Amino acid sequence: MKHFFLNHFDTILMVFITILGFIITYFMTRKNFRDEVKKGKITLNAEAIKSLPYEICQMMNRMLPKGKQKLLSVDEYSEILSKVLSYGSKDTVAIAIHMQQLSYSNADGTNAETGWEMISSYSLLITQIKYDLTSEIISPESWFYLKISDYKKLQPQIKATINKVVNQLRLNKEFHV
Repeated sequence: MKHFFLNHFDTILMVFITILGFIITYFMTRKNFRDEVKKGKITLNAEAIKSLPYEICQMMNRMLPKGKQKLLSVDEYSEILSKVLSYGSKDTVAIAIHMQQLSYSNADGTNAETGWEMISSYSLLITQIKYDLTSEIISPESWFYLKISDYKKLQPQIKATINKVVNQLRLNKEFHV
């Protein structure tokens, strides 16, 4: 037996290396396939939500209509939230849920602080989706700078509200303003 192994050592070594190569190739192919499937899913999600930041900005604009601009319908609002729920990341969905809970708790619109928190949540939603798509962080204050002419007066209150929501929902700490 010892003589057989010594005479055929090179053949046995080649068979062992070949079998080891097949095993490694099998596991690497399986891992690459899973990675490609995951990458495909991420690409599909990104494609589905790429227009969401713009749609949410437009939704926010229509909440305070100017001129002949019509108010946001319940169906349009529901469609956007459904898209967020279907394709959004865990943090994106958490923000959307928070917004809905605020909406339910302030259905009569009498609590102004809840109104600012809701608008701040929309702003954070845009920031989160943009971050999910591009890994780039824009300030959640951007919309306020664009749309509120006297934002400097409201800035301390809105900053505090944004930071409160970021902490409450445990969002990315870089979203703090």
